[in-house]
Amino acid sequence: MTMRTGWRLGLLAAAMLAGAAGTARAETVTEEFMIGSKWPDQKLYIRNKHPAALYDVKPEKTVLFLHGATYPAHSSFDMAVDGQSWMDWMAARGYDVYTLDIRGYGKSGRPPEMKQAPEANPPVVDTAEAVDDVSRAVDFILSRRNSQKVVLVGWSWGATLAGTFANTAQDKVERLVLYAPQWLREVPPPTDADLARVPAWRQVDPKDARDIWLKAVPETKRDGVLPKAVFGEWLKATLASDAEPATLNTVRAPNGVVLDTMRYWASGKPRWNPERLSVPALVIQGEWDAEAPPAMGMKLFNKLASSPYKRYVMVGEATHAALIEKNRRQLYQAVAEFLESPAPRR
Repeated sequence: MTMRTGWRLGLLAAAMLAGAAGTARAETVTEEFMIGSKWPDQKLYIRNKHPAALYDVKPEKTVLFLHGATYPAHSSFDMAVDGQSWMDWMAARGYDVYTLDIRGYGKSGRPPEMKQAPEANPPVVDTAEAVDDVSRAVDFILSRRNSQKVVLVGWSWGATLAGTFANTAQDKVERLVLYAPQWLREVPPPTDADLARVPAWRQVDPKDARDIWLKAVPETKRDGVLPKAVFGEWLKATLASDAEPATLNTVRAPNGVVLDTMRYWASGKPRWNPERLSVPALVIQGEWDAEAPPAMGMKLFNKLASSPYKRYVMVGEATHAALIEKNRRQLYQAVAEFLESPAPRR
């Protein structure tokens, strides 16, 4: 059982947010917690938003967002665009929604190796260790709400974490949303020498993310898909997420995920088994996602043979970062519709 060491980082904050239809308004409460990880000196940061009038906790309305390989959860899932983040949108719709920063990311504790030279240690925080963080976060949420299940929404590597967790703890998962998920890559497999050269962590300049995300977008449409002003706000929030960057205007990220990608996805070996998944699942992607292209997601979707209810959605004119882009509401709405639709009888 996860030790409930969560202490609040601030007072409850309430804000009036637009409802799903843009007309209703609901009071939303924000709470922040630090809970224990397997390492006593490395806590896990959890952010929660929920309606102030949260009287009836339901598994299908309890959502945990999981981030990708490079940037933390809170600066993306709770990054307001036009005054409202994805977390805000979900809370205004009646959801009890959480984000988790995996150990080594954002406001969570950092392994001591991340204060040393990257080459001094092997890669830290791989998928197995991150799934342990997810398990502790899930147990914290279930204990806090006296509930039995949560919905997992995983973005990129976060989809791998969600799927891996569900493989071993399906009794705690109501539904699974795999947003821009990883799958097998058609690249030359790495050599042993390649694997041995991966350092403990990496230094990332997040201003490069926009060019990476927009790589497959026609030049004339890039500013419309992800306006520079919106990206600037994301950049500011992301840089602020690392209190001790290696150099100015960078963030640190663990390299356990990099080593896993080389050992598994780039070597023709799945990191988790979608065939064993027996909960409803949604695979959702952006049309112009260059990092996890639609063909990759469709291969994963076709592996969900045991899921009692599965759905595939492609968001047009969207990239890997659809959650903060022009068509973000299509992403939000598609996920909500999946979560709120009763599974068909078989």
